[in-house]
Amino acid sequence: MSRLRRLDAIVSISHDIDELFERFFGTQESNAVWEPPVDLFVTERRAYLMAELPGVAASEINVRVGTRAVQILGTKRPPEKVRRGVTFYESQIPYGAFEKRVSLPFAVKPDSVKVTVKDGVLSLELERADASTVRVIRVE
Repeated sequence: MSRLRRLDAIVSISHDIDELFERFFGTQESNAVWEPPVDLFVTERRAYLMAELPGVAASEINVRVGTRAVQILGTKRPPEKVRRGVTFYESQIPYGAFEKRVSLPFAVKPDSVKVTVKDGVLSLELERADASTVRVIRVE
């Protein structure tokens, strides 16, 4: 019985390692190498989303807003001196493509989003959609 438990533990560790590599190197549905941390908070009329993107140029950021989700995509490029064939002794800063998908707790108006970037923080202000914006189709 103990051998079976050890085998289950090894299989579990193997799956965990596969998930780690998949997350680090991206999956088939995404080429993202890393995900920026985000905060989402809401008031009665608005949702506010902030993403930490230090070192990412505003021109490298794309934001897609749907009625119930936000997707932030882009690329963090290494500094010019890193591109000249240097040897790393330590490398902890992620570079490359990134993607973050955030589900919203309520429907928003995608065409009324306010976007700012300041001090490496992307901020979005999203207005809640009124119930009247939902289209109801009567089937007869």
